Amino acid sequence: MLLRLIWRLISIVVLLIALIFFVALLIKLGEQGGLAALPSAISSAFEFSAEYIKGLAHGDMGEGTSPYRSVSGTPVFEEIRRALPNSLALLGISLVLAVVVGVYLGMASALRRSSRLAGLVLFASTLGISTPSFFAAMLLIWFGVWLFTATGQHFFPIAGFGWDAHLILPSLVLAARPAAAVTRLSYNSFVEILEADYVRTAHSKGLHPKLVLLNHVLRNAGVPILTIILVSLRFSLAVLPIVEYIFSWPGIGLSLLTAIQIGDATTAIGMILTLALLFVLVNLILDFIYPRIDPRLRTAKVGVV
Repeated sequence: MLLRLIWRLISIVVLLIALIFFVALLIKLGEQGGLAALPSAISSAFEFSAEYIKGLAHGDMGEGTSPYRSVSGTPVFEEIRRALPNSLALLGISLVLAVVVGVYLGMASALRRSSRLAGLVLFASTLGISTPSFFAAMLLIWFGVWLFTATGQHFFPIAGFGWDAHLILPSLVLAARPAAAVTRLSYNSFVEILEADYVRTAHSKGLHPKLVLLNHVLRNAGVPILTIILVSLRFSLAVLPIVEYIFSWPGIGLSLLTAIQIGDATTAIGMILTLALLFVLVNLILDFIYPRIDPRLRTAKVGVV
C-alpha cells in the first residue's frame, strides 16, 4: 500500500512537470514563429520551466502578464483564488443537475422499458452524448436570441457572470453530456438489476415495490452510476474552458484561454495545473469511495491518474 502511494505521488509530480514544460513550449512556439523555431523554443521552454518549478517549490506561482502595458500583472495565486470558486460552483451545479435528471430518466425508462418513452429517452441520450459542447452552446445562444426577437423579452442572459439567471446557459451546456451519459448507463443498470433473480424474489415475498426499488435496485446500481458520474465530472473539467469562454464566465477556464491568447505562459500554466490537480482529485476520490461501496473492490486496484 505504501509503495503504491509513493508511486502515485511520483506519477503526479512527473505529470505536473510535463504539463509545465509542454504548455511553456507551445506558448514559446507561438511567440517565436511556429515549428520552424522548435529548437530555440525547446531551449526557452526548458529554461522557463526550470525557473517556474524553482519558484513553485518556494510557493511562488509567479505574476501574470497584463494585456495593457501600463497595468501591472496580477499574481497567479490571487487569480486562481478569485476564479476557482466560480468554476467549482458552475461544475457543482451542472453535476447535480446532470445526476438528478440522468438517474430519474434512466430509472423511469427502465421501469417502462417496453414503452415508447424508453426509446425516446435513449435516443435523446445518444444525441446528447454525441453533441459537442460548443455546438450545444451555440444552439442555446441562438434559442435565447430567437426568444428575444419573437417576444421582445429577456428570459435569461446570453453571457456574463452572476449567481442568478446567468447560471442557466453554462450549467445546461456543462450538464448536457453528463446527464445523457448518466441516463444511458442508469437505464442499462436498472434494467439488468430489475430482471435479476434476487429482485424477482423480493417481489414474490410481497415487499412493497418502493422498498424493493430503494433497498435492492438503487443500492446495487450505485457503483456503475457513481462511475459514470465521476467520469462525467472529468469530461466537464475538460470542456470547462470552452464553456466559460463562450459565456464569459470568469473562472479558471476563461483565465486559461485569455492567458493563451496574450501569450501569458505563467498564468496559463497556473490554470492548467489547477485543472490537472482537480483531475487527480477526482481519481483519488474514486480510489477512496469504490472499496467502501462495493466490498468486491476492497482488494482491487481502482483508478488511474
